[in-house]
Amino acid sequence: MDTLFIFSTLSLLTLILISCWTYFLSKRINFPFTVLLVLVWIILIPLSSLSFFSFIDDFRLTPEVLFFVFLPILLFESAYNMNYRQVIKNWKSITSLAVFWLLISASLIAIVLFFVFPLIGFNIPFMVCLLFWSLISATDPVAVLSLFKTVGAPRRLTLIFEWESLFNDWTSLALFLVVLWIIFEWTVTWGSILWWLGSFSSMMLGWIIFWGITWFIFSKIIWMIKNNEAIEITFTMVLAHLTFILSEIINEHLWIPISWVISTTIAWIIIWNYGRYKISPKVEEYMEKFWWFFAFLANSLVFILMGLTLSYVDIDFFKFLAPIFVVILVVMFSRAISVYIPTWIINYFNLEEKIPRSWQHLLSWWSLRWALAMMMVLMIPWVWDENYDKILRFQEMVGWNYDFSIRDFVMVITIWSIMFTLLIKATTITAFMRKMKIDKLNDLEQFEYEEWKIMAFLKILEKLNRSFEKGYIIKKEYDILKFKYEKKLSDAVKWLKDLLEWQKENAIILIKKAISLHSLWIEKQYLKELFFYNEINEINFKYIIRKINRQIERLELWDEQLSKVKDINYKDYDIFEKLISKFDHKIWSDVNLYLRNRTKIVITRKVIKELEELKNIDFWFDNNLFNDVIDLYKKFNLIAEEKKKEIILKNNEIISELELELYDKSLLKMEEKVINDLYEKEIITPKLHLKFINEIESSIYKNIKNN
Repeated sequence: MDTLFIFSTLSLLTLILISCWTYFLSKRINFPFTVLLVLVWIILIPLSSLSFFSFIDDFRLTPEVLFFVFLPILLFESAYNMNYRQVIKNWKSITSLAVFWLLISASLIAIVLFFVFPLIGFNIPFMVCLLFWSLISATDPVAVLSLFKTVGAPRRLTLIFEWESLFNDWTSLALFLVVLWIIFEWTVTWGSILWWLGSFSSMMLGWIIFWGITWFIFSKIIWMIKNNEAIEITFTMVLAHLTFILSEIINEHLWIPISWVISTTIAWIIIWNYGRYKISPKVEEYMEKFWWFFAFLANSLVFILMGLTLSYVDIDFFKFLAPIFVVILVVMFSRAISVYIPTWIINYFNLEEKIPRSWQHLLSWWSLRWALAMMMVLMIPWVWDENYDKILRFQEMVGWNYDFSIRDFVMVITIWSIMFTLLIKATTITAFMRKMKIDKLNDLEQFEYEEWKIMAFLKILEKLNRSFEKGYIIKKEYDILKFKYEKKLSDAVKWLKDLLEWQKENAIILIKKAISLHSLWIEKQYLKELFFYNEINEINFKYIIRKINRQIERLELWDEQLSKVKDINYKDYDIFEKLISKFDHKIWSDVNLYLRNRTKIVITRKVIKELEELKNIDFWFDNNLFNDVIDLYKKFNLIAEEKKKEIILKNNEIISELELELYDKSLLKMEEKVINDLYEKEIITPKLHLKFINEIESSIYKNIKNN
């Protein structure tokens, strides 16, 4: 048996086990997981030098493994729940931060490094300075997201950070490849300049090809394998990597430069905004957990394996303390330039919703570097690599007389820059956000927080009283628990009263907004349930849920002080919905109109019922405020009923057949639920359960057509 394979496998499994325990520990001590991973690999590096633990670094991270195995998983998971409408809304701030000002600051800082390095005894060529800055500009969206999830950052700030990082990576990678190509060829002509500009631009434009191809493949195949959970989930994993690899094939063989990062991310954003419901309804509930798990593994392994690269880098780091110190200062200065100037322009000219000063400070301070920066360093040719002779020729032409190579120098200052961002910046992010009050709940969030606490404590006290009356707990335990939760209820009521008192004139607006948002979430919940039970088809489900999502977005943008919705250069339309409406006339057929109105009747009734129940709870504000929203939904219900009757009169026979089919499928889903309950209680055997489920699902899906 191959010993190398055994030890590589043992290394991989050990690192996975270490990742799991590190994650467990991070939850126990409430410490950022990614930062704790850095501390782990600091321990693993000397540990791997011991003979007994030498197998730890046998599984090594190569550029191919990172780009074509791990990176597609991380990109897919980040794009899974991304709302592209919010990206469009903030495109000016994202592109200005990630592209234009990054290029300007990169050029300026490369010049600064070129003139400062000789002052500390390092005569570094300008192209090497530019090469370093092109790769160190790549911020890490994975690290950003993982830490933001732990500190509860505002959604818009998270979106700007994530997309600035993604586009930043594209810009950095494109610039790095161009600079590396110049070093290889060491000739600059007008033709080569035009080629560089064309390559740089096409890296962004190439994603159009990819989302079209990926969407077509996904739509066709996912329908063919519908109602097969294992294959559907596996297919998403294959397609995530296929999109990434396909971009490389086009790069390599068709000579069309395309950004791997952007093409894959954009393709999956389009798919998950407009194609995720082609997946069987019951698969959807597992999909997010599945991808979170694989993203967790990929993220953990990338972090640890990147750190372990230090164990086989034979460089004296202390020899470079002066240039490292200079680089860290220059990188921080350049980041500040690339943040404060474009955000000032956006705020001054009201180009978008204003970016608060505290957000600007956070954007400037917290820019993590990791995976892609290190990956680009590994792309610089080394001994026996292709193009290594070109690196040697460049070193000879520029008079490189040091006992270390250009690659060694760039690797040292890159690694120390990364360590500074992870060990200093990442560890201070939580305290920084609390100091700047960035993680503070807004008025609506605080209201909802206290409202739901009141509901929870009332339910708990109600259950506690029932348990005591039935003799489940003794008087002493009852008194202790009752006092505890009555105190919590009293505190929540006090917070809610103080909030409404502070709001004064805007208190009623805040309450109505919270009630309206709650109503929309009820709509969404029951709409998904109807879709799960096949009482509404895909095309009408997506039509209604998009409208609900847009209403939620408008309410969340409500400015309580101005009592109006902010609408800064933001069109409230959905380009894909417009295209569907224009070219797919079936959406306006009587059958689809009937299904939509039938669905509206059901979900408006559900909303009215739940709001009536909430109205009976004492929230210590005027519960008659529920009446306005209830009356509105009664009006919606009446309109939908009238439209439904009109359609029935025109198409009585067709609608009767449709209703029969819908009720039949609904009853079949109920039958499926009963069978699953019996199986979980071990009343029926696995063999009988499988037979029942196969028969039911065959009946449910036999008449489903692609809408």
